[in-house]
Amino acid sequence: MWIFIFKLALCSGITVLSWKIASAFDSRYGAIGLVVASVVWGITFARYLVELIPTIKYWAERSVLLRWQGRFYTFDNRQIRFYIVDETIWIPVNDLRHVMQPALNERELRLLGDAYGKIPEHQECGVSEAGLLRLLASRTEHRRASNKMIMFRNWLLQNALPNVRRLPESAANYR
Repeated sequence: MWIFIFKLALCSGITVLSWKIASAFDSRYGAIGLVVASVVWGITFARYLVELIPTIKYWAERSVLLRWQGRFYTFDNRQIRFYIVDETIWIPVNDLRHVMQPALNERELRLLGDAYGKIPEHQECGVSEAGLLRLLASRTEHRRASNKMIMFRNWLLQNALPNVRRLPESAANYR
């Protein structure tokens, strides 16, 4: 710690001295003294600057990802968020669009009635748990059901939904 303070004081002194020496020739040359001092600062604190870059990167990633840490689930490397509002589980439509096959269309969503709409207390549209199960039933009950949809239904019923009910803090809107 004392070495760092000594280096800081030394570089500050060199900066003031180089400014005064360069300004002694002409008042416009003071900036040249700062350029010379910046080289001294760079050489003196290079190790600290190099160590600062990964630290800044770590804190930037942490600040962006911290609120999502443990608050979403993944299926087929796609993020799926679950919101719990008044003991009803809601899933954003944008998350489902990446997983559902064939792709969701507006007509299909409108037929869900109250099970589709704006997620209460949030800005995005979603499908309730009951609505999603109705969508999955229409996509998995016939002989030509895609394997991905069957896997998604099983994952949803056996892993995700029971886990969200058991651990409500894993929901995206948990405070």
